[in-house]
Amino acid sequence: MSFEKIQLFLETNPEYGWVLVFFFGFMESMIITGSFMPSAVLFSLCIYLYNIELLTLPWICGIALLGSHVGDVCGFLVGKSIGPRLLSSKFMQKRQKPINKTQEFLERFGPYTVLVGRFIPAIRPLVPFLLGITDLRLKRFYVADVIACTLWAIALALLVVSVGSIFK
Repeated sequence: MSFEKIQLFLETNPEYGWVLVFFFGFMESMIITGSFMPSAVLFSLCIYLYNIELLTLPWICGIALLGSHVGDVCGFLVGKSIGPRLLSSKFMQKRQKPINKTQEFLERFGPYTVLVGRFIPAIRPLVPFLLGITDLRLKRFYVADVIACTLWAIALALLVVSVGSIFK
């Protein structure tokens, strides 16, 4: 899906701007779709909506925060539900040593991993899933993810304003 198509859709259906921000925030954070959904799509969409004044900056960042947080929680829950079966598969049993090292790291730095992972697009969708496989409780993940998504939304706002002013 090209950004031009999204732009054309928004020109004819501006009332769906907030839905697209939520959708792309969710998609870039979810384990299945986040691996191939670039963060640049959400970032470009936010700049476009801000520049045409379809949504205000607090709305854009709040909706992106919500979409990203829901995507992270879903990824965490997917890890909790299918992670143990995945780890017991024949494919993973052959790779037990690196898996054990990764699990030890995640269990030691769990909530902090959420904060770091939120700001690295390449691992953003993987971190919640992998933490779901560990013994990290949902409550601890949830709190760490709210903090991480809030900091990320503030960074998004700063980037939208600074980069968006170039394209006005």
